[in-house]
Amino acid sequence: MLLSDNTKRVIDLIEIFDNFKDIDKIRLAIYLLENKKFSVDFNIGDMIILLKQVLSVLDPNYRKVITNFSKYKYLLFFSAKYLELTEKEKKHFSIEMIFNIYENDFKDKVINDEINKHLLVYDYCYSLLNNE
Repeated sequence: MLLSDNTKRVIDLIEIFDNFKDIDKIRLAIYLLENKKFSVDFNIGDMIILLKQVLSVLDPNYRKVITNFSKYKYLLFFSAKYLELTEKEKKHFSIEMIFNIYENDFKDKVINDEINKHLLVYDYCYSLLNNE
């Protein structure tokens, strides 16, 4: 974990998130970042674009079909648990989620390199923590 002052609810969600398959981590991260429910002085659009590019590599059919989130019941359950968090907890969770993806080994050198170069997790963290 990147932050030391997370609540038990954030830690529990990160532990669940850590056990997801790579493709589901990316799918959920895109969904939560697009619907984050808090404001931030950081361009997360670039992170979302990068995650969508990674998802396109992991799931070649990603851009060809509309994602029906109801197919992914555990992701729906997870997003419901996310909605129970306070705004501060949501910010902390989003930092930890992006950090988890940043540290993840996708077993693909191209994906790993792109994430390591372009997923600005520390800048994102700094931006969110400065606005608390």
